Amino acid sequence: MVIINARNIINRHKQNRKVDEKLMIKSGGSFFYNGKRCTIGAVISLKGLPHMVTVSHIFRGEGDHLTVDGMKLVVTRILKDYDLALIELPPGTAVEMTEFGSATVLEEAFLVNDTHTVRLRVVNAGISLLFLSFQFSDMPKPGDSGSPILQAGKVIGLMSSITMNNCTVTAISTAQFSSLFDST
Repeated sequence: MVIINARNIINRHKQNRKVDEKLMIKSGGSFFYNGKRCTIGAVISLKGLPHMVTVSHIFRGEGDHLTVDGMKLVVTRILKDYDLALIELPPGTAVEMTEFGSATVLEEAFLVNDTHTVRLRVVNAGISLLFLSFQFSDMPKPGDSGSPILQAGKVIGLMSSITMNNCTVTAISTAQFSSLFDST
């Protein structure tokens, strides 16, 4: 078992954000849709172009407009069965591609975005979904849907929903991303 200091993971993630923070689009960053802050779950390359990935339940559908770092963008593709949305970024946009990992059950994980970090524990991990627990005193907030879930410094999922009565988070597992996005 590898023990990784949680504080080092969070600090490294935050330090990486400080370099050209306003010019770099990356996992955990913000965008705005209908006047509300939303979170970029991942940045991937698809057919040679950079794309943001987030949850689709925050949008009405393909063609919806959003703003990231002052750029007006459009929701390119909705994968409704998976609660995922793709937003194509213009060529030449400064991005940090997301590094993906595999979830380890009963190990610590972190919901990380540009407003806060929440400590979680992976309870169950499948191909399509992850189930994580959190302490009631340290819980996800409105606007956290789509936030990346990190374990060992790599994104293992995107937060999709919260169940308050048992303090759990359901996340979309990144284990399915390569098969989903290879077919789009």
